[in-house]
Amino acid sequence: MAETQAFDSEMERIGDALVAMREAFEPPASMLAEAVEGLILPEEAKLAIEAERFKASGPGRQAVEAALAHLVAGLAAEIEFRACEFDMREVPTRFEKLIGLVSRSAMRRRQLARSRRSVSLDHLAELLRRADRLAALVRAERVTLLAQRSKGEADLKAFIDHRPDIIEKLHGENGEAMTGVEAARRTEHFVAVFQTFIDGLNAGVGTCNVLMHKLLIDVEDLLILYQVFSEVVSRYGDKDLRPEDFPNLFPEIERFSKGMLSVHGLDRRRDLANEAFAERFPAEAVRQAAAVAHPAGAGWRLPAISDLKFIRP
Repeated sequence: MAETQAFDSEMERIGDALVAMREAFEPPASMLAEAVEGLILPEEAKLAIEAERFKASGPGRQAVEAALAHLVAGLAAEIEFRACEFDMREVPTRFEKLIGLVSRSAMRRRQLARSRRSVSLDHLAELLRRADRLAALVRAERVTLLAQRSKGEADLKAFIDHRPDIIEKLHGENGEAMTGVEAARRTEHFVAVFQTFIDGLNAGVGTCNVLMHKLLIDVEDLLILYQVFSEVVSRYGDKDLRPEDFPNLFPEIERFSKGMLSVHGLDRRRDLANEAFAERFPAEAVRQAAAVAHPAGAGWRLPAISDLKFIRP
């Protein structure tokens, strides 16, 4: 229960942080659209403010992305640990072997009790619920970033196409308003600032792709584990998963429900997803490995992001 509450609380904090950052997209997007519509440049001071805003928002976005990666890696570590626990359920632990020196029957009873505890379909269903919430959040962020990037790219392209007209307007009919060199420099600066803005959006889309790829691969592993657990405890009918209960994982759950899950190529796809994740979030990849190797002392602690300051308009 405590783990579930901690996960849900962290998801709320991440969701609030993402909403704040989406609101911060509005001023620069409006500035770019106005420049294209009126074929004019904003004042240098206003452009400098937006350029500084981009720079200042970077650490905040990185922190939120790392928090999301932490949850995704934590879910993967839990799935992997449960799979290992299931595989080792019939192998006596060191302590059970010591008990066996005194009483073989006591050792067997303790081993059977551990085996039953390791097979928890309810716990696996809870992991699926967490995966479903993560998928919803990552997909929503990706859709938002894609829409903003598409609009920004179109506006910036239109601005570049009309750059000669803008330079001419800045230069003035008799060249009295601004020199040609100065007019060209100002337009180039404007393009550079908003290319940075679009590059940031594009990087965000790439991060969402990495997180989503890993998450869905981990969900496939979880569903396979669920199926194996179900067969062992002979309760498959009682614990049948319904796609509508996990709307953000509907295709994956539907394939599972129809018996269409396949391990063909899964190892290769898992390796690719984990490599991309480790490249983007090396610290979280290391923590995931440590949590699986040393589950008792790994201390998979949710990072606090509530104190982060996000740049608002």
